[in-house]
Amino acid sequence: MAPSPNPPRADAPETSVPIDLREPEELQLEHLQVPAGWEPVAAVANTVLIDLDDLVGHVVDRVEGEVEAYAHGMVPRSDLEASVRRNLEVALVGLAERRPPTAAELDVRREAGVRRAHQGMPIDALIAAYHVGYREMWHTLVARVPPDEPETATQLLTAATTVWRWTHAVTDAIATTYAATIRTLEAREVGARQRFVELLAAGDLDGAEATSLATSLGFDPVEDVRATVVRGATDDLHAVQLQRELDDLAGRHAVVARGLVVVVISQGGDADEVVAACRRLEPIAALATGHGRRGLRGARASLVDAEQTLWITPDGHTQHFDDAWLWATLADADERLGDLLEPGTRVARDHPHLAEAVRALAEAGFSVTQAARRLGLHANTVSYRLERWQELTGWDPRHLDGLVRSLAAARRAP
Repeated sequence: MAPSPNPPRADAPETSVPIDLREPEELQLEHLQVPAGWEPVAAVANTVLIDLDDLVGHVVDRVEGEVEAYAHGMVPRSDLEASVRRNLEVALVGLAERRPPTAAELDVRREAGVRRAHQGMPIDALIAAYHVGYREMWHTLVARVPPDEPETATQLLTAATTVWRWTHAVTDAIATTYAATIRTLEAREVGARQRFVELLAAGDLDGAEATSLATSLGFDPVEDVRATVVRGATDDLHAVQLQRELDDLAGRHAVVARGLVVVVISQGGDADEVVAACRRLEPIAALATGHGRRGLRGARASLVDAEQTLWITPDGHTQHFDDAWLWATLADADERLGDLLEPGTRVARDHPHLAEAVRALAEAGFSVTQAARRLGLHANTVSYRLERWQELTGWDPRHLDGLVRSLAAARRAP
């Protein structure tokens, strides 16, 4: 029930056309194998087959009017019309012959399940469309019973069992194939997301693979991208759950479990909503976001931003690189700056009250009086502690260079 949005060319070979689009053998109504005594019902079905165009148009109108997903144009009308026609025709033939669908007829419907899955049609909408089709077919059959043939109307009631068998068999075949296709597509997308993030993390962006993967995942490779990293949600199940949460938000998102963290690459939408979704799923996790940057290289830089910021983010807290860029960047440089900052780090460990005075001075905008109020101490006491810090480290926290060195060293102390 799912023809391609681009119909095949008339000169295309038959084998290139999906099974549910291939032209069926010409229907020969006189060749129907009607069971003895079933002729009145077959005659009613035959009248509907002769005027099938009218029923197809009516069913398509009802499907687009009642099933929201079809109203949004996910399946072109020409596609839907071809599918409805094929389905109603074989169902009416089956009713005339008083039999369930054959294996070949179910194969055609299975192909419809595959195609609708690729088109992104929700399974509930797909099944609802089939129910609408069979319902309208039944109403049309009832309306075609001659008013002077009550015995035909009575016999048609027994045909409801055959119609129900068709409904059940066809929708079951479609649902089974649809589910298998969705699992395959999801597995492919998970693999594509994993590979995409690995390329970003490795900086392997010069080849065509990264651009191709980004495009296949729905990202624009030249627009702004932002990374979010979550510590505390570290397995594939968490990633799958979070992906489902984010799929309901605006924008495009790729979620990957990577080592000790879960990585989210986002484009479009609201960054705060992404953080809120992560927090709902992992209330005690540490979350960090990178700066929004343009293109794939920007995506890599944003991922580095988020990873650096996560290093200085306690569990249960959220920090943004935009706010914590200095300390996040310094944390990444600890191997190079460790020896430089060690004098202050050692003093902060041995004399935490001195480091506390330095931090209070920074928070008070270099005002000793305000720092003293923050600490609940006399200003002279704070001044003494700042002088003592300078004496032990050689850095004057009342000047910018000394303050930055002092704060950086104090942050390393814990």
